[in-house]
Amino acid sequence: MSERIPVILNPAARSTQAAAREQAILALSPAPELILTTAPGEATEIAARLAQEGHPLVVAAGGDGTMNEVLQGLCRVNAQRLNGQPRTALGVLPVGTMNVFALELGLPSSDIAACWQRLTSGSRREIDLWMANDYYFVQLAGVGLDAEIIQETPWERKKRLGPLSYVVSALQVLARTPPVLKVQIEGRPDLFGSVVLIGAGKHYGGPVKVFPRADNQDGLLDLLIFHQLGGWEFAQMIHAVLESGYEKAADIDYLQAREFTVLAEPTAPYELDGELVQDRTPVHFRLSDLRLSVAA
Repeated sequence: MSERIPVILNPAARSTQAAAREQAILALSPAPELILTTAPGEATEIAARLAQEGHPLVVAAGGDGTMNEVLQGLCRVNAQRLNGQPRTALGVLPVGTMNVFALELGLPSSDIAACWQRLTSGSRREIDLWMANDYYFVQLAGVGLDAEIIQETPWERKKRLGPLSYVVSALQVLARTPPVLKVQIEGRPDLFGSVVLIGAGKHYGGPVKVFPRADNQDGLLDLLIFHQLGGWEFAQMIHAVLESGYEKAADIDYLQAREFTVLAEPTAPYELDGELVQDRTPVHFRLSDLRLSVAA
C-alpha cells in the first residue's frame, strides 16, 4: 500500500482552472497520491476502496459535494469495523465552488499548501456524524427550498457564475408554490413550515453563522423552520443572524433536536452537505452510531 496520502479530486470543480488546480495539488509536499474521478458518484466508490485497503486518511479535493461523496464511501466501510479497529479519517482540500465544511473546520481555504500542512500534521478531531435515512452528512442539510435550488442549478451555470448561480436558481424556485413540511419530534407537537434548514455546524452556505448555537460535537442538530416562504421570513433570519438571535423571529422556529422526521405534501427533495440526494421525503434524521475523525 502506498504511504502517500490519497487525494480524490473532482476535476470538474472549477473546471476553467482544473489543470492549474491539479498541478498545484501534485506540487504539494509531502506528495499526495492524486486520484481523479470521471463520473458523478465515483468518489464514493474510490473512497470505499481506499478505506477497505486500510488507508488511515483519505482527502476529498473539491467542494462540499465532493466531500459528501467521499464521506459516503468512508462511512460505509467504517461502519463495518468492530469497536477498537482503526477507521479511516476524512480530510478536505477546499477547491470547489462551495466549501462550507472546510470553513467550519477553520481550514485556510485560500491557501491549499497551508491547508495541506494542516491535513498532514497528524492532528485529528472527532465530530458528530449524522444520518438522513441511509445517507451520511456532517455539516448541513435542507428539505424543500434549498434542495430544489441545488436541483435547478446546472453545472454550466455554476462554472459560469460560481456561488451567484444559486441566487439565480433561488429566484426561479421562489416563484413556485412551496410544499407543506411537517417536522415530527418525539415528545412535542408537530411543527409545520415551508422550509426546513438543518445545521450540524454554525455555517450554512458561506461565512455567515446561520446556526449560532450549533456545535458539531454536542450530539444535536439545529433546525430553522420557516412558517411561510417569503421575503419577510428571510428578513427575520438575516436580522436574527446579524443582531438579535431568533427569539423575536415570530415566523421562524429555531430549535435543537437529536432525532426527528420531516414529511412533505407533496413530497419534496432534500440535500446533505450541499449535495442533492437521490431520494425524497419522508426523511428521518438521527445521530449515527459512529463518530467521524477529521484531519484539522
